[in-house]
Amino acid sequence: MSIIYFLVLVGVLVVIHELGHFAAAKLLDVKVLRFSLGYGRPLVRVKGRETEYQIAVFPIGGYVRLLGIEGETPNKADAGRSFASRPLWQRLVIVFAGPAANLILPIAIYFVFFAGHTMVPAAQIGDVFDGSVAQRAGLEPGDRVLEIDGQAVRYWEDIEQIVQHSTGKELHLRISRNGKTFERYLTPIEESVWSKERDGKVSRQGRVGIKYAPYIPLVGVIDAQSPAGRAGLRTQDLLISIDGQPVRNWSDVVARLGKVARRSSIVYFRGTEMPGVPQVQLLAAGFADLVPDTQLAPTGERQTYTGLEHAEMFVARVDPGSPADAAGLKPGDLITALDDKPVTHWVDLDQRLQAEPTRAFKVTWKRAAQGGKTETLSADVTQVWRKQHDEYEHTVTRLVFGAYDDIDRGTGAMVPIEGRVSFAMTRAVDRTRDTVRTVVVGFFHMLGGDSPSDALGGPLTVYQAASVSGSQGWDSFLRMLALISVNLGLINLLPIPMLDGGHLLIFAIEALRRRRLTPQARERIQQVGLAVILLVLLLALRNDVMRFVSR
Repeated sequence: MSIIYFLVLVGVLVVIHELGHFAAAKLLDVKVLRFSLGYGRPLVRVKGRETEYQIAVFPIGGYVRLLGIEGETPNKADAGRSFASRPLWQRLVIVFAGPAANLILPIAIYFVFFAGHTMVPAAQIGDVFDGSVAQRAGLEPGDRVLEIDGQAVRYWEDIEQIVQHSTGKELHLRISRNGKTFERYLTPIEESVWSKERDGKVSRQGRVGIKYAPYIPLVGVIDAQSPAGRAGLRTQDLLISIDGQPVRNWSDVVARLGKVARRSSIVYFRGTEMPGVPQVQLLAAGFADLVPDTQLAPTGERQTYTGLEHAEMFVARVDPGSPADAAGLKPGDLITALDDKPVTHWVDLDQRLQAEPTRAFKVTWKRAAQGGKTETLSADVTQVWRKQHDEYEHTVTRLVFGAYDDIDRGTGAMVPIEGRVSFAMTRAVDRTRDTVRTVVVGFFHMLGGDSPSDALGGPLTVYQAASVSGSQGWDSFLRMLALISVNLGLINLLPIPMLDGGHLLIFAIEALRRRRLTPQARERIQQVGLAVILLVLLLALRNDVMRFVSR
């Protein structure tokens, strides 16, 4: 199937690009002599009224041959229909139409993708971080945001966009909670948000400490002698209700337990693996009576202790040979602090670690010991940069800590889309614009030396991308098609002779000179362009071979 995915991807990209040139030429009544998918000896050839259509033996590429573009002399009947005879603006339109078609294709793909959705995340808060701007402003999980600064909001994406671009600006929110409407004010603070891929990329965004998907009430018990341990609760138990009241997220657990040392009746689900099917678990309901202990804090205050921890902070996996492994972390450990500052969410731990990649951090954790007791351990951990291969066989450098959690995220509220066509078109244009921006920034990083030259790929890289994305399903394949189409469109706009951008450059020079270049000058320019393209192609092929050999 891999070769099929590759041929479909390349075929669609080439056909779309050449159709751009073809359609523009036809609309401007320039005679098209040949439309070819591929180069070399034709395998299939069909003669139309005036255009020859063919599929050639080498399918990587294609071309549209226009009358007069190669210097041939048209007959008297077609003299006015040659490319060379047309005014500058028409030649510009025809040449630009190819890359433009490649930039329009992603809009069509994303439009179909978004138009297929009927429900999207609602503007409803799933969870609130402890000590965050949102918590101090009085926001709670389950609050639905109706307006921000008088602007109606319906989708979670609207909240994200406004908050991210409103650093230091006080926002006025209208909130609906339990059928009542009220107002809240908060000011997003600017934070460095590090990439989930741990590749060193960072962006500065406004943040207030809210999440769309709630932290599900999955608990952990590290202390077997704690009230939770004595009540029979275990790590990975999913709480359903407390004293007859349903719990939807971890914030509900914190709010209903531990405030007062009183008995609580808990209903939970516990999963057990099916014999022979380790990926499937059967859920069985359980009941527990939890009686918290009262302890004396170092400050002299009385505290309620339940022994229930959030399962998110339990280590599920440790990579052998990683910094976390060298420090002594093991699956089942509960990470409690970083540099003696408590951590309650794994995302907070990850962001703090990435913020200072070369520094040694003191990591503190708890571990269940013999006799039902616990021990508190700590060690200094310094992350390392390591080269890895991603699923597309690209070499990437990632910051490695080596310990991971394993907790399912909850699902937030959904809302029907209003005006699906306009919604899909708006999102498609926005997504394409973001893709173009990402490609352009990556290109300039490569030119500036910030990205390695081996990031450039050739046919084998495209083949690998088509194979992997195709095996993941049509959604993934179409997104890859959109990404490569943007790359192809922008590459063709580079001012390199032999490419569409090179033709546009020549037209611009001729417009400034107010006369056309001589055939000899055009030939020299084309030779320079061919040399540049061959050098780039050789570098891309060299990178392809090196990736293949290093696999």
